[in-house]
Amino acid sequence: MSDQVKISSIDALESFRTDLIQYISKARVALEDMEGDVRRTQTWLDTDRAQHWAGQVKLGMKQLHQAEQELYSANLTSPQASNAFQKMAVLKARRKLQEAEEKSLVVKKWRQTFENRATPLLRQLGPIFDLVGQKLPMGVHSLGESIKALQAYAEKHAPTQATPPTPVETGGES
Repeated sequence: MSDQVKISSIDALESFRTDLIQYISKARVALEDMEGDVRRTQTWLDTDRAQHWAGQVKLGMKQLHQAEQELYSANLTSPQASNAFQKMAVLKARRKLQEAEEKSLVVKKWRQTFENRATPLLRQLGPIFDLVGQKLPMGVHSLGESIKALQAYAEKHAPTQATPPTPVETGGES
């Protein structure tokens, strides 16, 4: 057996290390973007949409109450009149309120559904975050140390070029 190791591709290891660093960077950004998107969607459902439709329900109730008051007033002032305009306003306000209540319920349902689906998936990403944030960087460091050790070994055991012997002069003439 030979006492020496033939080292021929330290550059390939360095290239792999560089590619791994780039992968870690891109993977970290992708994971953080994905987690941010999930959190933003959750916040959008919990605050923006929930508040919007709650406000629309309140507005619908207010408009329905106002339309009913106008119909009541119209019926008091002229009981024989059909008051079709006021009746249509009441129906329109009821439809608008019903739509707002339905959308509010849909948002509430989606908030629960989204939470139930997204949370377990985010938990499953924990090991991937650990891999990208902890283990792969430790691997990059270890690979760097191995490259240094291999370079040092290669330099130490590099074949030395034999220097041509210098002619020795003797005191005589040729």
